Amino acid sequence: MTRIPAQNDASADLFAPYKPISDVYDELNDGAQIRPHWQSFVQGVRDIGASEFQRRWQQMQKLLDRTGMAYIGAGIGNPGQDRRARPWELDPLPVLLPSSEWNQISQGLKQRGKLMQLILQDLYGPQDLLRSGILPEEVLFRHPGYYRCFHGQNPPGNNYLYFYAADLSRSPDGSWWVQGDRSESPSGSGFALENRIIQSRMTPSLFHKENVQRLAGYFMKVKEAVLRACSRVTNPRVVILSNGAESPNYFEDAYLARYLGYTLVEPADLAVRGNRVMLKTLGGLLPVDVIIRRPNSDQCDPLEISHATGGIPELLQVCRMKNVVVLNPLGSGIVESPIFMTFMPQLCQHLLGEPLILPGVATWRCGDPDSLAYVIENIDKLVIKPSYRKRGNRSGIFRVQKDGDQEKLIRMIQADPDLFVAQEQVVRSTSPVYSKKSLTPAHIALRSFAVLGQNDFETMPGGLIRLSGELQPLEASLQVGERSKDAWVLSDTPIARVSLLKQPDHGVELKRTGGELPSRIAENLFWLGRNLERADVTARILRTTISRLTSEEQISEMPEVVILIRTMAEMGIIEPGYGVEEMRKQLPPIERNLAANIFDEQNSMSLRSIVTEIFRLTSRSRDRVSADSWRVLHRVDQGFQPPVTGYWDLSDCLALLDDLVLDLAAFSGIISESITRTQVYHFLDMGRRMERATQSSRLMRNCLVLPSGDLAAILEALLEISDSLITYRSRYLEEMHLGAVLDLLVTDETNPRSIARQLAQLLEHVNDLPNVANHAGYTVEQRLAMSLLHEVRMFDVTRVRAPDALSAGESLHMLLQEIESLLPKLSDVVSQRYLVHAMPQSHLVEIRP
Repeated sequence: MTRIPAQNDASADLFAPYKPISDVYDELNDGAQIRPHWQSFVQGVRDIGASEFQRRWQQMQKLLDRTGMAYIGAGIGNPGQDRRARPWELDPLPVLLPSSEWNQISQGLKQRGKLMQLILQDLYGPQDLLRSGILPEEVLFRHPGYYRCFHGQNPPGNNYLYFYAADLSRSPDGSWWVQGDRSESPSGSGFALENRIIQSRMTPSLFHKENVQRLAGYFMKVKEAVLRACSRVTNPRVVILSNGAESPNYFEDAYLARYLGYTLVEPADLAVRGNRVMLKTLGGLLPVDVIIRRPNSDQCDPLEISHATGGIPELLQVCRMKNVVVLNPLGSGIVESPIFMTFMPQLCQHLLGEPLILPGVATWRCGDPDSLAYVIENIDKLVIKPSYRKRGNRSGIFRVQKDGDQEKLIRMIQADPDLFVAQEQVVRSTSPVYSKKSLTPAHIALRSFAVLGQNDFETMPGGLIRLSGELQPLEASLQVGERSKDAWVLSDTPIARVSLLKQPDHGVELKRTGGELPSRIAENLFWLGRNLERADVTARILRTTISRLTSEEQISEMPEVVILIRTMAEMGIIEPGYGVEEMRKQLPPIERNLAANIFDEQNSMSLRSIVTEIFRLTSRSRDRVSADSWRVLHRVDQGFQPPVTGYWDLSDCLALLDDLVLDLAAFSGIISESITRTQVYHFLDMGRRMERATQSSRLMRNCLVLPSGDLAAILEALLEISDSLITYRSRYLEEMHLGAVLDLLVTDETNPRSIARQLAQLLEHVNDLPNVANHAGYTVEQRLAMSLLHEVRMFDVTRVRAPDALSAGESLHMLLQEIESLLPKLSDVVSQRYLVHAMPQSHLVEIRP
């Protein structure tokens, strides 16, 4: 069935009421009419119709939400800035660039990348630029990011720049200007790729009709550059070194790792052993050949840079020995400082013998007396920036905005002029932004990317468009993570299909192993499994309790409720005082306080806190979690939220708990049916089984060892929490028997919820751990797992008697106590053997200058 365009909609033409800002270059409209290269696209949107366009935009927002695409606020380098993850906002209208215009930009980017390469080669080599006076010595030697230890790294081909990006903006006359160079470790290419995928799905027919140049070719060049950088190895092990889940670009790091097929690591995942960088995995230490780094250069080697926190000790020494390749090499970020913008025209003419194709925004070095005089005279028209930029720190951007600023700025500059530059403020172009079913103009900046090719730099067609509602300095206006856009470079001819996948040209050794899993990821997955089960049992206990609290009976008429309240208090789900009868009478009624306890994020054992931890662990293992798994757990995190305003009663909580249990069951199904039985599965499921056995033991100890009241009611509640009530009734009908319940929940290995089943599964996982098969005899973890299972199998439920109908007997108590004692020991042994890689200490025997 064909959808009929909404031509009769009064608001069908979104573009008719659009009004550009005067005296500003608008990407869509030249002031009189729509620009030629936009006309086909605009007509296509008109054919879709405003209503249908709105529907597709809403679908796009849902798709972004399901993927969990997010950006963590980096603030401006000051304490207390918001660093919470917020959803990535993508505008549905791309920015269109004709191929003729893009070709000029691309040539400028290639030239600038080549120029940056030559500057870095000189500064870390002969330093002829300093000797000739083209660059003043203080430009380099006062640079806080310049370290002597960065010399002598021996990068392949003496290339200090593999990945380069430039922040571009268009001035009112239509010219493109470089507002900033990015050479440390340019970010944004992953966001640009995800923008393209989302955008093309919203308007697929328009995307193909406009002959948009693809991005896959750029990432193919990235992979080729990595292989050339490590040509000594046929199939190098490549890792992307991330700053961690708290960094602004962690989503991008994980996304690129999955897309490119590289391993995502953090500094703690790597260590230097025997002059090689090694990856800590479950199967042992594996050599790493290439590191694509995200951390700043001065945070990579704490052994040679004293103030570095974290990093990889001895990394620079391994680089000098050519045993690892770091991309970009350490120290490459010095040329992205604004002070270099002052010298770019002269440097280009000197090193390349030609003028800049893409000029930089006018920049004055305040350390030069003539420039300082000009800056002071025109300070109200300029933007003042620190001379030296540190990636990730956007503080220190100044301009005159109110009375009193001018004198203050002048005094600050005059105190040490070398530390400041002044830049002309470019009035950036605007592009239409879709909001509230209408279009409004917003200022844009384009970050374009280049990678070192065989003979020249290769560029990504387009890049990442970022938006700003106000005309502020580029860094300040974009630090809040406002909307982004896709950039479409239009071709004059149809675009050939490009795939990142290569056709196989040789055989490969078949594998069934998973020992290459980094130990940190295994640990995250292990604790993810534990927290998933902790959330499940907590939700089930709360649901069973609330279903009784919301019934027509009083608490005094339901003895099992008292037991459940005591159990929740002992487990930390609610305030501990509710577990003691005398204290409970002095506290607010549990019916009034229970909802607040569920969502109390100050309590690490509250259900909301457990859900938060699940999402945190999932985020830290993003490159190892399938798209469906991510969507389920992201939905759990988004759905299990307290009311924004007002008060929820227990009935509202009951509905929320039902949804949570259902989502967790869905994830369990994914684990069971979709995860290959490698170490990812073993550690995730090992955590689940260990936590389920622990929680089941604690639950039965609270309910059966020291019960009070009607034992039948307690047994029924216990079966309900354990999701075994239907099985029990199918076997024994309505009557509750203590021995039958214990058999079902403790010793019956056919019951997926029984303790015996968990311990049997645990033993299987332990037997599948790396290196177990090569160990003489049984390992410690095997012995512990076998002991646990043996204790349960030897437990005779028929001998348990409760003559007073109140006690399950000493034998059950001893069994549960043994389980809760041995399970933590098993957890510790597994952690020590597989999740920690310690080596004998090395003593410093030589000190070199």
